[in-house]
Amino acid sequence: MEKNGLHSFLGKVIGAFRKGDAFGLREIANHAIEEAAFGNDSQLAELSMISYCLHKMHSKQHVLRDKNWPKIKKGILAGLEKAEKSIVAGNMGRFDKDIASVINSVKATDEMLGNYAQNLFEKARVKYASSAYSLGLGLGQAADLTGTQKKELLRYIGVTKIADRDVSKIGIAKRLRKLKRALNSGNK
Repeated sequence: MEKNGLHSFLGKVIGAFRKGDAFGLREIANHAIEEAAFGNDSQLAELSMISYCLHKMHSKQHVLRDKNWPKIKKGILAGLEKAEKSIVAGNMGRFDKDIASVINSVKATDEMLGNYAQNLFEKARVKYASSAYSLGLGLGQAADLTGTQKKELLRYIGVTKIADRDVSKIGIAKRLRKLKRALNSGNK
């Protein structure tokens, strides 16, 4: 994805997280994974998974009530803002490191405050890989996009109704228009 599109999504994530808008974070995550799948953009896919994890954290009362949550939230926000500055500076290598740091913060928070054995970020990887798969990506492409294992993705798809669907969410005409736009913007 072009730098401006990634920056736009990151700005939305920061704004929604700052406000504590759990529903907004989920909507951003869902829209971002669609764009990531279409553009085969792993950076945007990671941002979508971060947004989903932040949504999950903001929807859990035991997390919001924890005495450490304000400090944790402030740290995650600082990491997201640092990533935003890296985009503005055009330093995408630094951006990747900043996002990796945010992911580590999310994982550490989940380990400290979560109630489940499976890591929240790993759940997000599989969930959003299945979303990418349902949008028309191949199994391997969807797994690669989110960094999940094909075996885990197959297991997840097996317990959903994705494989039973006959119709893709996005029609071929719309996909072709989006592809043409992406190709034209890449040639500038």
